[in-house]
Amino acid sequence: MKWLKKTLTSALILVVSGGVIAGNNDIYITQTGTGLTLTIDQIGATNKVGQSTDRATLSGTSMTVDIDQIGSTNTFLASILQGNSSSWTYSNTGSSANATFAVGATGDVAQSDFDWTSSGGDGNILVFTQGADSTATSGNQDFSVTGASNNVNVKCEVIGCINNWTISGNSNDIDTTQSGSSDHAITVSLTGDSMDIDIDQTDTTSTNVANLLLQTSGGSGSSIDIDQCASGC
Repeated sequence: MKWLKKTLTSALILVVSGGVIAGNNDIYITQTGTGLTLTIDQIGATNKVGQSTDRATLSGTSMTVDIDQIGSTNTFLASILQGNSSSWTYSNTGSSANATFAVGATGDVAQSDFDWTSSGGDGNILVFTQGADSTATSGNQDFSVTGASNNVNVKCEVIGCINNWTISGNSNDIDTTQSGSSDHAITVSLTGDSMDIDIDQTDTTSTNVANLLLQTSGGSGSSIDIDQCASGC
């Protein structure tokens, strides 16, 4: 097993671990500072970035974080304490990955951008939460999922939250909640069968927008539930 733990200030960090069939690479990071550029590549199975008792913890303005995990049964557990004007990219290639992002629970994550791509595998799980802090504004999250039986659970408690989804495959379960105020938007493109899609949008002052495109090649047997309301969704 390879194990890495770093406490970082503002820096350029490149971490590469793995091999053709390697696995069991663990990375634990605690970072504070402005202008961090962090790139992590893990290749193989059962690799970890963070864990439930010792997460990857990032805090700082204008961060650029790029995480790539290639293989099966990899995990990523991160807490973004503060990260306004920052960009995070997470790419998973393989099956049975589990990723959890807790963003902005205790700090400013205004003007932040998050991109997630999952391809080449089935049974992947993503849990993404942004908000709970009044200064968390203008979040933009893009999700691209290719494969079957993936589970995506997204909660956005910020002003002006925008989600863009491209989902291709069968039996995917997608749940997303937007709450707060000021023009929430969700755009979803679906290709596949037997999907379970739940969208809840609560806006106390402005407009909720949900745009769904069901491709002609799919959509059979899918369940789609959209709730838009001023309160109580």
